[in-house]
Amino acid sequence: MCNLYTGTWVKDNDYPIYKPGSCPYVDEAFDCQSNGRPDSDYLRWRWKPDGCDLPRFNATDFLERLRGKRLMLVGDSMNRNQFESILCLLREGLTNKSKMYEDYNCTVVFVRSHFLVKEGIRINEQGNSNPTLSIDKIDKTSDRWKQADILIFNTAHWWVHGKTARGINYYKEGDYLYPKFDAVEAYRRALKTWARWIDENIKPEAKLVLYRGYSSAHFRGGDWNSGGSCTGESEPILSGAVLDTYPLKMKIVEEVIQEMKVPVILLNVTRLTNSRKDGHPGIYGKALKEGKMNSMRREDCSHWCLPGVPDAWNELIYATLVFKKQF
Repeated sequence: MCNLYTGTWVKDNDYPIYKPGSCPYVDEAFDCQSNGRPDSDYLRWRWKPDGCDLPRFNATDFLERLRGKRLMLVGDSMNRNQFESILCLLREGLTNKSKMYEDYNCTVVFVRSHFLVKEGIRINEQGNSNPTLSIDKIDKTSDRWKQADILIFNTAHWWVHGKTARGINYYKEGDYLYPKFDAVEAYRRALKTWARWIDENIKPEAKLVLYRGYSSAHFRGGDWNSGGSCTGESEPILSGAVLDTYPLKMKIVEEVIQEMKVPVILLNVTRLTNSRKDGHPGIYGKALKEGKMNSMRREDCSHWCLPGVPDAWNELIYATLVFKKQF
């Protein structure tokens, strides 16, 4: 088995796997073609690992592997992006597209958990409520995680802005609220809290656990809330130093996973998404209304158009199931 995550994007006119606008599970925010995006070449790229090919995606076979099982994606809105993608991909394997549950008795679920650890509220001296994050306590949704046969986790994007990044009167351990705490160290401790929960609650012979790595944003000229833009990007970056960029948070993920007792598959999409500056909604996260000034709109250069890049993440999950032969 080759390294599935080292390779390049190649043009493939058999893509996308499902037609734009055909899948009812895609939120308006990700439905770029229906929202007026004029170009479509971004839909026709296939991920090609070096030294091997991914098995051609077979929705019917994937559904058979999920028969009687529950697949659960746990994380932030990037996992919701992936969740909608997997529903659309699996739907392609159905003769009657309204009967995935009835035909295969399988369930695909998204559970929102921005940090995988417990979000809370504290009341300050002025009587105002402020958010907190207990980096030593697992998220309140964790009881639901036990119900899944295949678990796909992620957390990353919420750690880089706002109170999370500043770390002032925000992070807690036990009953102690840190006046100031480093966000990167908080991320490390939160992931270790998640890892302990997995080791204590998951039986690896019966369940499969994956952690999806950080997916790159591609803002230029500012951040998401300060004029950042990606509209007009029409093709991937296929060479250059940007492709080797690897966030510190991903190194922490690798370290934590290596120390776990339960084997966790790292769905390491970080480098393969580094190049896909063309795959974001930009201004096409909502339908453009006639006369609307595009320059005044906040662009989305973090999430992904569907069909699009998250489909490749799910193709990699399918390849993992095929090669692993566990399901």
